[in-house]
Amino acid sequence: MRTPPPAISLFLGALVATMTPAVVAGTVVSSSAATTVQASTAASSVAQLPSARRARGGSLSTSPGTYVGGQAITFTGSLGVSGVRRIGLQLHMNRPGDSWFAVRGFSGKTAANGGFRFDFPAPAMFGIRYRVTAGQIATPPVTFNAKAQDLTMWVAGEDPSRESDPGQPVAGVPFTIAVDTTPSLFRRPETIGLPVFERRGLTLQRRLTGDSWETLGRSSVGADGLGYFPGVTAPAGTAVYRVVQDEISSGANRIGWMQTFPTYVTVLDQAPSQPKTRTSAEPRVLQSTSRTALTGTGFRRASSGASATAASRYGWYPTLWDYTWEAGQSLTSPADAGSDRDGWWQEYADGAGRVSRQNGGLYLDSQRNNGGGQGDFGTTRATLRDSALAYGRWETRIRLKSAESNAADFTVLVELVPDRPEDYACGRRNITLAEVHPSSSTLRFGAKADNRQWSATRTIPSLVNTSPAVAVEVAKGHITWFWDARPIGTVRSRAAVSDVPMTLRFSLVGDQTTEYNQTGLVSDWQRGFALGRGKQVANGPRLTSSALTACEG
Repeated sequence: MRTPPPAISLFLGALVATMTPAVVAGTVVSSSAATTVQASTAASSVAQLPSARRARGGSLSTSPGTYVGGQAITFTGSLGVSGVRRIGLQLHMNRPGDSWFAVRGFSGKTAANGGFRFDFPAPAMFGIRYRVTAGQIATPPVTFNAKAQDLTMWVAGEDPSRESDPGQPVAGVPFTIAVDTTPSLFRRPETIGLPVFERRGLTLQRRLTGDSWETLGRSSVGADGLGYFPGVTAPAGTAVYRVVQDEISSGANRIGWMQTFPTYVTVLDQAPSQPKTRTSAEPRVLQSTSRTALTGTGFRRASSGASATAASRYGWYPTLWDYTWEAGQSLTSPADAGSDRDGWWQEYADGAGRVSRQNGGLYLDSQRNNGGGQGDFGTTRATLRDSALAYGRWETRIRLKSAESNAADFTVLVELVPDRPEDYACGRRNITLAEVHPSSSTLRFGAKADNRQWSATRTIPSLVNTSPAVAVEVAKGHITWFWDARPIGTVRSRAAVSDVPMTLRFSLVGDQTTEYNQTGLVSDWQRGFALGRGKQVANGPRLTSSALTACEG
């Protein structure tokens, strides 16, 4: 069993469930015996499988019909041919040009009549297909569309179940915080009809710093999907709260823990003299009531085939670590594949943003309202921990969503940063894979090394409508950047390489006073590779060198 890393033990210490590996047990049941199998939720990203034929009479069905990523799903069906056969699972991403891939680690056997029944965690992605295979025989496919677990919170009013009518906390007077684990969120159809996990544990936390939370209490989900934390008190001023719902890892379930967005609560020093209608200028809990029209694309995987990767083009495989986010994992779950699976993702938010995973990807969002509106401020980050390299390759696929264009843009960053705090040097050793803004067509990338920096720009299509693979190769004598498998820049200088362990970081960078455009950064997967495999590339265009005087704030 894997326990949370020490850096986040403060806010997960009270959780009942502990983190577990992505490998789970299921059963394949015949009429005469039950055989235990081991199944991994991760799909192969390399080897494509030959085509398979469907036998007459083959069938496949799944239940329940409504589920979230990682929830145990029962697969029932028949290959359509008799005889005991070893079976496997395959998945298809359902985009033009995609092929069927094996689901790693799964194996089982049919009954003598060709039938099978087993439990397996549901995939988190929308619109993908699974099928059961035996050699060149395959069942008809089943399409999966998981619900995306989410939750909202508010200060309870006269009717504690109504988020639309919150209460007003007063200093020294106990109040109740309510949470809804089955919200139907605006322009988020994948949250409509979420299943209720009755008695699932809930933890109430108060923010201390951007990456540190204090646990205040425990509760659980009721039959209606709601939970309550009575008896909360706070001094006058503004406090920031959130609720975390526990991971579920019983049986074949592998449902990751999930947290609300940070919720700002203004506590008055005394009760108002008389009840009155609240105006927009008066303090209250931030609510998800904005109905600004969505101008960006919806949160779905691209319908076109995925673009090429540098790892495939230059033979970087096998991976050291590979986060696929295919089955509803927690941020603290280990990598799905690779020889180094000890890493985890540390979340940071000093404003209204949140780091989570949705639809099979790591997701940074600037605020609760999917349709935009006021409340986008501060910096939100996700940093990979316990998987740092001084030299190596890093690659990820990214895209943006944006619901607004009438305010300032967040600075969106994909970087390598020193892993150890003592090496950070206030950002003067960072390597930028991509610096972009949602409303701009300019890509910036480069490296910093104490008092020098190397930088370049490139015109790119909007990342709201495209999903490129970005990568960097760091060797002792060069750094090379890649965009959709093509080198776009190289620095051939020993001075550009800091020689300290580096790690991957995603950021939406803002400040505490500016109102920004609502922005989401999606990273479908993140992979790390050693330098010893494949071809090193040092022939990209040159970057501009200049003195470095600025220090990251």
